[in-house]
Amino acid sequence: MIDDSEIALAYAESVLTDAGFDVRAVSSLPAFQAVLAEWKPHMIVTDLYMPEMNGVELCQWLRREVSTARIPIVICSSAPDDELASVARAVGADAYVSKLAGLDALPERLNKLCDEILW
Repeated sequence: MIDDSEIALAYAESVLTDAGFDVRAVSSLPAFQAVLAEWKPHMIVTDLYMPEMNGVELCQWLRREVSTARIPIVICSSAPDDELASVARAVGADAYVSKLAGLDALPERLNKLCDEILW
């Protein structure tokens, strides 16, 4: 999981860990790249608005890389649902979750995505 907001990142990590997910949470692109170099996630959750590389650019980069091209990507942002849906389709993300609804729904959405895509 990558999000430049330390507060949102810590809360999402806590919610997901409590739900049984094994989470690697980072707030910068270099840290994210370091995690990917040593650990292959089943899913990537990214914020949309980040300073080093926004979520659109990150999704496009992940889809171009052989090692990450097939990993499901979830955009998790405070943008409205209609904007998130449009962006997710445009960049090849597999799902989106709006922070506006609260991050408590994140585990349920990710579990559903795991059922649909991974298992």
